[in-house]
Amino acid sequence: MTPPFDLTVVVPTLNEEGALRLVLPRLKAVFAKLGLRGEILVVDGRSTDKTVAVAEAGGARVLVQTGRGLGGALREGLLATKSPWIAVVDADGSHPPEILADMWASRGSWDLVIASRYVPGGSAGMDPLRQVLSRSLNVVARLVLGLPARDSSGGFRLYRGDLARSASAGATATDFTIQQELLVGILSRGGKVLEIPFRYEPRLEGASKASALRLAPAYIRMLLKLRGWRS
Repeated sequence: MTPPFDLTVVVPTLNEEGALRLVLPRLKAVFAKLGLRGEILVVDGRSTDKTVAVAEAGGARVLVQTGRGLGGALREGLLATKSPWIAVVDADGSHPPEILADMWASRGSWDLVIASRYVPGGSAGMDPLRQVLSRSLNVVARLVLGLPARDSSGGFRLYRGDLARSASAGATATDFTIQQELLVGILSRGGKVLEIPFRYEPRLEGASKASALRLAPAYIRMLLKLRGWRS
């Protein structure tokens, strides 16, 4: 049976009504530009603002998250798709939807395309402390785990659907280290990974939910958990 969509874009949300109003039309414009049958799947972590109403009004399918954290949102979102390709985009505008066109054009025989802050040509509009910490922890993850990606924590991704769903089914992280766990899941299944540069933009509205103080301890737990993935 032919899948109903060529591409599903999974958008995790938690109180993002303002930015989501701006991001949804831009995603639809990308579908139109590429001539794709596209679906937007908003996975909402029980927002208390009008995020769900904005998503529905914007033509998105809404899935109310049942699990914990970003990890739960991504697992549930990826597993709720049927498309041959799945993209993940932040709702806050830090991932410019227009870059999806470059990711789509680059996909070829790759199973995961990561829009990377840390390859040549990439950059990040983040505060200095967060940027230094993020860069450092990505270097550590690459060296310790032997990952073929400079931005293993990057969440702006285009996945081959079958591998993404398989990797999601085996993932357990509830926080942002779901990104490394899904990457390892793709690689351990023989998947090939490509990075293309992009600029990570400041969020359009509201405050970031990421905490620099929680980055390092979570990374240590992740490294201990995934260090034997090649064996």
